[in-house]
Amino acid sequence: MTNDRAVPTSEGSFPRRLQMATLGLILVVLVVHLLQLFGSILRPLLIAGLVAYAILPLHRWLVRQGMRPSIAYAVLVGVLLAIFVFLGQAIYGSLNSITTEQFTQYKARLDALGRRAIQWGEDLGLGRTVQQLNQLLRDLTFSSEDWIEMAQQLLQQFFDFVTFVFIVFIYLVFLLAEKISFPRRMELAFGAKRAHDIVNVVQSINEAIVNYIAVKAWVSLLTGLLSLIPMLVFRVDLALLWGLLFFLLNFIPYLGSLVAMIPPLLFAFVGSDSIVPGVLLLITLTIIQLVIGQVIEPRMAGSRLNLSPLLILLSLAFWGSLWGIPGLLLAVPLTVVCKIVLDHIEETRPIGTLMSNV
Repeated sequence: MTNDRAVPTSEGSFPRRLQMATLGLILVVLVVHLLQLFGSILRPLLIAGLVAYAILPLHRWLVRQGMRPSIAYAVLVGVLLAIFVFLGQAIYGSLNSITTEQFTQYKARLDALGRRAIQWGEDLGLGRTVQQLNQLLRDLTFSSEDWIEMAQQLLQQFFDFVTFVFIVFIYLVFLLAEKISFPRRMELAFGAKRAHDIVNVVQSINEAIVNYIAVKAWVSLLTGLLSLIPMLVFRVDLALLWGLLFFLLNFIPYLGSLVAMIPPLLFAFVGSDSIVPGVLLLITLTIIQLVIGQVIEPRMAGSRLNLSPLLILLSLAFWGSLWGIPGLLLAVPLTVVCKIVLDHIEETRPIGTLMSNV
């Protein structure tokens, strides 16, 4: 007995998929254009969002202690503002205290290190390499005026950073105010039952985001504090600035902490007549990075970053080319947030799985 029912064909599936792919590509191009166009607004807004997620565990703890939610948010924002004001004044004072005589000493010690490296190379029989290094040092010779100009540029960048932080705090205050009244507005807009369902979905996504952002923020804070201690012990100039740099660049996987080690090590080597402080600082900072990266962070997070390494590199390249250093800081957190959202939506869960490192 034959089946006369028509077998469904996929004649129309290919044009439909092609249309969806085309629309998706147009959407991606439009989003990238909007990110470039409104980058000055979105950068501080997104960083404020990450800060809001990072302080959420502390907010919950304060609420459990009997403090009202709005008061708890006000206290946390006040504490953060006080910390940044203290750091800003201390870093500005350090930058402003560097004199021309110090730059002259730095230059002399840097030249001495170069000559010592050349002598070591000659002793090891690396004649050609030594000649190239010697020529490179001659090309990279800076006068005292050049060092002063570099310090002035660094001071200007510091003021730009302070302005950026101030804008982030403004956004943070308004984001937290919106969060307090958001459930009530959802109920008025969609009704009690539907609003409850929407809030539950959003809450499950938020919990996963908080777990990552909070752990990464506290690990970065621990990295900055532990790295600051040996820099203070060895009396490295601008130690607070380098500690803040460790905190920020720790959000960039693989390369962030390595790049953060370069400025303090350079100042350690040129800040003393002996190379011993620089070598000891190098060993200490390396041990700190290994312990935090290989032991502490995996235990706090429960597992390593569940993202494809290639995806991480691509996200760093994309956001770095789009927004510069702020983009590099936001690249991995934003990618993790996107993956978490995709994992919590049934239709997009396969895409989230493709982004993971399994």
